[in-house]
Amino acid sequence: METDSKYKKLVKNSAVFFIGNLGSKVITFLIVPFYTYFLTTEEYGTADLVTTTVNLLVPFAMMGMNEAVLRFTVSKEVDTKAIASNSMLVVLIGWAVCWLLSPLFHAFSVIGGNIVYFLLLLCLTSFNFVFMQLLRGIGKSKAFAANGVVITFATAISNVLALAVFHLGIGGYLASMVIAQLVGAVHIVITCRLWRLLSPRYVDKRALKGMLTYCIPLIPNSLMWWIMSASDRYVILFFIGAGANGIYNVAQKIPSIVNIVYNIFMQAWQISAIEERDSEDNAKFQSTVFRYIFVVLAIASSLIAASAYPVYTFLMSSAYEGSWQPVAMLSLANLFSCIAAFFGTTYVVTKESKKAFSTTAIGAVINIALTLVFVPPFGIMGAAGATAISYAVIAIVRARDTRKFVKLDFHKGEIVASFVLIGAQVVLSFLPFTPAVLAMEFALFAAVLIILRKGFIDIVRMGTKVVKNRK
Repeated sequence: METDSKYKKLVKNSAVFFIGNLGSKVITFLIVPFYTYFLTTEEYGTADLVTTTVNLLVPFAMMGMNEAVLRFTVSKEVDTKAIASNSMLVVLIGWAVCWLLSPLFHAFSVIGGNIVYFLLLLCLTSFNFVFMQLLRGIGKSKAFAANGVVITFATAISNVLALAVFHLGIGGYLASMVIAQLVGAVHIVITCRLWRLLSPRYVDKRALKGMLTYCIPLIPNSLMWWIMSASDRYVILFFIGAGANGIYNVAQKIPSIVNIVYNIFMQAWQISAIEERDSEDNAKFQSTVFRYIFVVLAIASSLIAASAYPVYTFLMSSAYEGSWQPVAMLSLANLFSCIAAFFGTTYVVTKESKKAFSTTAIGAVINIALTLVFVPPFGIMGAAGATAISYAVIAIVRARDTRKFVKLDFHKGEIVASFVLIGAQVVLSFLPFTPAVLAMEFALFAAVLIILRKGFIDIVRMGTKVVKNRK
């Protein structure tokens, strides 16, 4: 019964996060075609570089404190008021540093004309990243999930007004991002009643030292993940141009659905992994969860790869017609990325943040090298290939490293066969589109379903059992 409760709690938390995120993720997906009609490829590519740079700098602006907030709150090692006040102190210092560095940011051509939007977005995003984790850590799962919905609806409404009604272009797009983050921050303050948790007298220097010791090594780790996910855009910009970067960004949108769904699950999984770290059947628990997650992710990745051409040609503007071709490769890359992130949870549980950095750094170095080699001759397909290879390396290294801490039982036959089939789909994506190629893509998808049918049936059975035993 105790074992069943672990899965029940994981499923319950995942369901809460999924329901809370569903609306926001659907809107995020649906609004991409809207952007393609109101922004040129160059405008969208430039705006994407601004937001990508914000994502690069956020871990530095908040000193990686979001990671420490979750880890120390869930484990109840430090009082909640001390965690909140310590975190706010770090966030305020980060804000001050960001504004002092504004002349440096202004020197970059992409940011220079949008410096105010850039700084506001950077500061508000860092605040939200930190205190959303506080909501999650203290058990306010519904409020945590709702915050994502609030931000997304605010983004969608302000985007429609800025682009479709007032035709403000890139400035309007970035202003809508700032407004959305501001609305999200207000939601957090009210929901968390943050004013009750913040006070200079709650600052605990000893706890702050422990939190920083844990999270500071994760800052370069975040940088390495950014390199993995975003550095190819700058290489594409340098060798091909902003237009190609816009097309590549659109190509990533549907494959990233796999990451979006997985990240929702990870919000629940990290909590369960920390809480169950000392249980006797932890290895069995993690092995079972990994198998089920792999089955779902592999099937989803294969389906996206198979349906890339019809979906992209139907949804996107003709200016983005070439965006379908890298989708299969990007789906494979995202699958490897999710596996690497799953094994990365081990470092969160064991507080081995330095190992999290070292494994990511290996992949980042490989990613940069291969992107520089592959993009000039192969264009955006080369960038996608470099990303897939580097994520694969991280996944393999982390899988081996994780077994030093937890003796996981892998279903190697299913995993290898699935990757071979999805790899075949990637090979087909290099060919010019024909109905025969489309038929072969879906035949390979059917083969993936057959290979993983047992695991899929087990998932359905366990889900049914959890629902029936619901109290």
